[in-house]
Amino acid sequence: MSEYITVFDIEVLNQDPASVCAIGIVELENQKIISTYYSLIKPKNLTFDPCRYKIHKIRPQSLYKEKNFKQVWNEVKHYFEDSYVISHDIQGDMMNLRAALYQNHMTYPHLYMSCTNVLAHLIYPDIQKYNLKELSNMIGYSFEAHQAMGDALACAHILVAMMKQQGMDTLQQLHKHFHLDFGEMKENYYRNIISPESAHQLLDMVAREDALLYHQSVCFTGKLSMPKEVLAQKAKEVSALPMHSVSTQTNYLVIGDQGYKKVRFGRENKKVMKALKLMRQGQDLHIIKEMEFLKLLEAKK
Repeated sequence: MSEYITVFDIEVLNQDPASVCAIGIVELENQKIISTYYSLIKPKNLTFDPCRYKIHKIRPQSLYKEKNFKQVWNEVKHYFEDSYVISHDIQGDMMNLRAALYQNHMTYPHLYMSCTNVLAHLIYPDIQKYNLKELSNMIGYSFEAHQAMGDALACAHILVAMMKQQGMDTLQQLHKHFHLDFGEMKENYYRNIISPESAHQLLDMVAREDALLYHQSVCFTGKLSMPKEVLAQKAKEVSALPMHSVSTQTNYLVIGDQGYKKVRFGRENKKVMKALKLMRQGQDLHIIKEMEFLKLLEAKK
């Protein structure tokens, strides 16, 4: 049975996360490129950002006559619906894509997410740099960096090279080999894939796929009954991934039982404020007491 993968890259015009101004898409069928798509996009916010311009060389005035996001999305949404979707910075790219969808009152597609950056950290744990340019040089592929179509093609070639190196016919097999969960997005729901920085933890831990907290990212705050290092070690023993801060990868924010109500319902704890914001955006994130966390350590799927 054929496996279809959508590889994509986007550029944003300025600091507005919804200001998607270019998209490049590569569709793979069984590791072969079968179609591509590229378009500039006219975002609602056409503010010029010199820092972004240095990266992608796209000016607001060059976008005035381009299609808006809604028009482009109607042309490309079939690539994303019920698909495996991958980019080299899936966390950042999906944040921008979600922001543009939200701004235009459009429903999230149902898709599963992977990331060549995360996979490269697992397959090449000893290299120094994991950017598209360095990985492309490593596999002998040259391209124009920071151009959405060029970056998407590079990402696709890197993915295929990694799959072949590992002897894997499908992306599903590659994820299973590394005990790596896909991220998932659907209407009113978002669960990210792990971050590249957390990927090395998968290589060091014993897989506990039966554990309820398997590959769940956990962050701690408030007055805890034991040191965070101890709780982090307990998390690792059930294949959970302890984090220092709340992010789009976080699944659980654990608050110490002592003073829980003040921390949870007050407005002073930055981790709680960030978690609540992400939860309002549909992220699969739970705020729980330390006692609940300790019970979850014993829970099975």
